[in-house]
This record gives sequence, structure tokens and C-alpha cells, in this order.
Amino acid sequence: MRRFLLLLLVPISAAALEQAAYDSTGRIIALLSTAEDLEVTSDLVAVLPNGKRVPIQVRTPRTPIRREPDRLVWHGEFELPDASRGRWEIRAEEKSSGLDYAISIRPEAPLELDRIEFVLDLPRRVFLDGRALADSGEAIRLPVAKPPDVVFFRGEVSSLRFQDAGGQWEMELGLADRRSVALVDRFDSSGRSYQVRMVIQEGVRAGQEAAVRATLRLNRVPREYRPAHLSLDASRVRYRFDGFGGNYCWNNLSPASAYTLENLKIAWGRTEMKLRAWDKERDNPGAALRADFEVMRRFQTMGVLYVISIWWLPERFYTDPYEKPRSQHFRQIDPERWEELLDLVGSYLVYAKNAWGVEPDLFSFNEPNIGVYVGFDPEAHAKAIKRFGAHFEKLGLKTRMLLGDATGPRNTHTYVLAAAADAEAMRYVGAVAFHSWGGATAEQYAAWGEVGEWLGLPLLVSELGLDAAAYHTRSWDSFHYGLRETRLAQEVLLHARPQGTQYWQFTNDYSLVRVRDDGSVEPTARFWLMKHFTDLTPRKSEALATSSDQPLVLFTAFRAAGSYTLHILNLGGGRTVVLEGLPELDWQAVETTETNHFARRPAGRPGQGRLELALPPRSLTTLTGEAPGSTSP
Repeated sequence: MRRFLLLLLVPISAAALEQAAYDSTGRIIALLSTAEDLEVTSDLVAVLPNGKRVPIQVRTPRTPIRREPDRLVWHGEFELPDASRGRWEIRAEEKSSGLDYAISIRPEAPLELDRIEFVLDLPRRVFLDGRALADSGEAIRLPVAKPPDVVFFRGEVSSLRFQDAGGQWEMELGLADRRSVALVDRFDSSGRSYQVRMVIQEGVRAGQEAAVRATLRLNRVPREYRPAHLSLDASRVRYRFDGFGGNYCWNNLSPASAYTLENLKIAWGRTEMKLRAWDKERDNPGAALRADFEVMRRFQTMGVLYVISIWWLPERFYTDPYEKPRSQHFRQIDPERWEELLDLVGSYLVYAKNAWGVEPDLFSFNEPNIGVYVGFDPEAHAKAIKRFGAHFEKLGLKTRMLLGDATGPRNTHTYVLAAAADAEAMRYVGAVAFHSWGGATAEQYAAWGEVGEWLGLPLLVSELGLDAAAYHTRSWDSFHYGLRETRLAQEVLLHARPQGTQYWQFTNDYSLVRVRDDGSVEPTARFWLMKHFTDLTPRKSEALATSSDQPLVLFTAFRAAGSYTLHILNLGGGRTVVLEGLPELDWQAVETTETNHFARRPAGRPGQGRLELALPPRSLTTLTGEAPGSTSP
């Protein structure tokens, strides 16, 4: 059996540092250095006899992908248009010298195809007008404009080196034996890149393993970064901010849930109303329901505001009962069952109030705009708000309705406008919310902020999350993912202007901690990044105006009762930052990097509002300062 080996050698300063980032399918999405990420992406592609290119490293209901627990090992299946199938396996092993990345492909039957390729896409903005050097010494210019043939190089090589025009980046591809390689100036609906297509196998028989051996080395020339200039305008309050929090919707019996409740200062929470369980257990609630009630009671003891949301209903309440899988989107409520449903939901809330002393501040159906898993069009959303709002009022409950709770931030604000125009519906609404999955532009975030300001209601990010597919294979479990989450949080704060955020989740789903075999809990670097936000930001604070002159340095600031918190995210190499407009206080710094977590040190006292500070590479630094007589967050 032949073995396919791809070796990524990324020079780093410490063995513990991550060397590549992966998506939930096991694809490489970036090579990592001690400065910026290099967004090199990988893929596996089958080329059919008619020339059609079919990605095979894809998750579908028929071709699942799984990851081995606590290992960088992925197993997947693929299916071609003619229904022929096969399997692939990827193994990544991180070492002090680099990363082993091994792929094997085995068809279940003869495949009608021309070849299988391993594909690398190099970021065009980095390598624009650079060059590739073949092992023969031939220099191949990376084109600026479209060449006569988009395939601007074909040949058999044992190595290729890619160099950017500025002499900052070099990426070397070395092969154990000579292979057919094509270089392509790719420009299609998915984007633009310089693409490397390496033939793994031409024609694949049943039972034959496709294999290739290669090395990929990233060499980055260290450079001096110009100082980043950040400005704080403490006279300008942009919006009010209650604070950060998290979701405790599933798995509240897990050690992860207990640990985050004990070790993070939470301002907003969210739980699930488990109606399927409540429907069967209302006379004797089981362990999962009791754990949820305990969390809600803990919220109220801590003064935490919180939302309760419905995902699933008992089957009889749907228009298509017992006909669809539990994961089916946009199922709808049987009109004949509305009164029974109101009674079931009301009974849950009344029991929670009487037996546990808890009342959620807000109620919603989770992501009703796409129906995860109960769907409402905008007009039906308004009607549901009126029905539940009136019923809660009749029962004497304080719980208000949450407008939206919509998935995705991109142009989804229009979903809530029908309810916003309904005066009767708005009688019952206490806040408006969206979920941040996938991120958005500044303008798309701002649209949600404008809706909240227009209605005079708090805006919540009731699921603060980055990649909605990451749960499939735990691709969230890395420092690189944590930096991307932190960037998302900073961008949401800068542009959407929310009053609260609820991270998805503070339980063992997208977990910030690792639970060892003996049940003990180990916080990850992502936990410490989150702790900057939850523990160092004053609750009930003012979000102040800030600016940064560098796109890889994101700056937000908060103030409450003379206590200041400044969050500075550095997504690149180490650099000096010059802060202007700071109050004349003794500032303290807390820093988190991949290997150094929540480290405290004095930052100094500004002179005429100006303070210089050294930022570590790929880090979150939080400055705190307190005026005399103020209380710390």
C-alpha cells in the first residue's frame, strides 16, 4: 500500500504553536506564522472525462465526514455524478519541525474519471506579480493580467518555490518524485487565486489507493511593522453595553457548563426550552430539565439577563407530524394546535416561576427566519409574537418577546420589519436579536444596529459564533479559531452596536475548555480570550468611540463609573501601538497569546493622553484603568 504524505514545514519559535488551520472537512484554510496568517487553502478534486471538476472533500447527507476524538484525523466519503463512490482519509500530525498532512483515497469501484488532484490555492493579493521557481531553475512569473491560457505553466517537477514581489513570503512545494503539476490563474464565482493542481493519480481502479508524497515549507522574512496609531474619544458615547455572556442551551450537566458558570462573569445568558422533554416529564422533570432550571436560577442569583428559546416541538404540533426527521428545517405549527401549544409553553414558564423562582427576560423561537427548527415568514413571526405575548401577559409573567433571533447577520434585518410595523406585536417585544454566524460587512452589521436604535430596543447577538459547521468535527478547538472569534466579536462591537452578546456556547458544544478523562477541566487559550471580554469589561458600561489606522489591529473601549477597559486585538506580528486620548490613569495590561494566557503587567501612565505599548504577535491585549474612587469590573 502506498502512502500519501504532505509535509508542511512552517518555521516557528516554539513546538506548541499551531502550524496550520483547518475547516470542518479537514481542508487546510491557512498556514500560520508568528505574524499574519497565509490563507493557503487545500482541496481534493476529481476531474471527469468531460473535464468537469468535482470537489470530493465535501460533506453531504450521503457523504459524512467524521473526526477522531482529540486527533487531527478526518475520515470522509465521496460520490461522483455517476453514483460511483470512494473514501478518503486525512491525517495531520503537528511537530516542532512542522506538520505532517497525510491523505489516502480509495475507490469502492472503478471510477470513470481522468484524474484525481490535490489542489492548493495561494492568495493572489500576497503573491501578485511574484514568481514561481521550478526545480530546473526556470522562473515563472505569476501573472497580473489574464494570460492567453489561464493554465500558465504545465510540467513535471519535483519542487516549486513561490515568492511574493516584495520579498516577504516564500512557500516551497517539494515532491518525493516528479509529478505532473499545473499552475492556473483562477478567477471564477468562488474567487481569484494562483492555483496549484498536482496530479495524485490518473485513472483509479477499485481498491487502488491514490497517493503522493510532498513537502510544503513556508518561509516568512521578518519585517518591521510601523507603529499602529489608536485613538480613544472618551467624550463620545456610541451606545450602552450590558456586557458579554453565553448560551447554556444544551449539556448543562457537563463539567464545562459548571466551569464557565463559576469562572466567567456573565451579563447575558440563553437557555433552551426543551418542550419535547417537558411534554413528557412535566409531573416529574428529568435531569436535563432540572439542570436547565438550575442554570436559570444561577442566572437570577448572579443578576444575569437571559433568553429562553425553542428549537423543537413535540411532533403532534407540526403540520406534518411524524413525517420529517428532527433536523428538518422550517417545519410549521398546525393551526389547530395553537391553543394547546400556548398552554404547554405557558405551563413551563409558570412551573419555572413557582417551583424554581425563575422567569426568563425574553422568549423566542430559535432562528425562525430559516426555521431551526420551527419556521415563520415575517408576517407569521409577527402573529406568533402577539399570540405568545398576550398569553404570557394573561398568565402574569414578566417574560417579553424577542424580535428576530434570526440566523446570520447578512441582510437579515429585513426579516423583523413586518413585526416592527405591527403596533400590537411591538407591545410585547423587549429586545431584538440576530446571530453572527459567518460574519458580515460593516454595513450589514450596522443595519441591525439601526433597527435596534429605530425601535428604541436593546440589540442582542444571541448567538455570537463564527462557523456554523465547526461542530461537525470540532474545528473550533484551536487558537487560530479563537483569534477569528475574537475578531468577529470586535467587529460586532464596532459596527452592530449591541447591548449584549451571548457566545455559542459556554457548555461542551464549541467548548472553551477541555474535559480530561478524570473529569477535571482544562481551560484553553480560547477560554482566556473570552475571559478578557467577560471579566474585564464593566457591566452596564458606555461603549466609547475608537479608531485604528491598521486593519489588523482592532480597538474597542468601554467605561463605567470611572472604570475603563480597552480591548486591542493584534492579528499580525509584534508591533508598537501608540494610543491617543487616554485619561491620565495608571493603566494595567492583560495579554493572551497562544502560549501565554491572561498575563498581567503594568502598562504605564500616559503623558498628555499618549501611551506607547508593545503588542505581542497574534494577541489580545486589554488595558484597564480606574479613576480614584471607582470600582473595578
